[in-house]
Amino acid sequence: METHALFEKKLKIVTTEPERKLIRRLAELIGTRAARLSACGVAAICKMKNIESCHVGADGSVFNKYPNFQERGAKALREIFGWGRTIRKDPIQIVPSEDGSGVGAALIAALTMKRIRKGIHAGVNVKRKNSLIPPVP
Repeated sequence: METHALFEKKLKIVTTEPERKLIRRLAELIGTRAARLSACGVAAICKMKNIESCHVGADGSVFNKYPNFQERGAKALREIFGWGRTIRKDPIQIVPSEDGSGVGAALIAALTMKRIRKGIHAGVNVKRKNSLIPPVP
């Protein structure tokens, strides 16, 4: 559906062409900022862990469906790390991850179990009856 029709039919707002151009540019800026912020998180972890090359899985409709989001994130990583155009392939890449939510949930559960077994209970309720969490030895 055309932008003009979307505003009128969905939002019941009458807009002019200059207003629609401004709104489009604003949406592009917000999308670029979001991609750059997510790239900052990836870059920070890679720098802290001294990771020079890897693939980072990203899950979610914004990463997969928002126009140019992946490219904007890659560009931000190039700027952060100072990779010029001389390299053929970015050493750190953010790639789509299928079922990332399920994998993430399993990883969090495994890490929580590891913390509980070490006696670290901060933020975890281990005193529930009928809990699936095995007793700590």
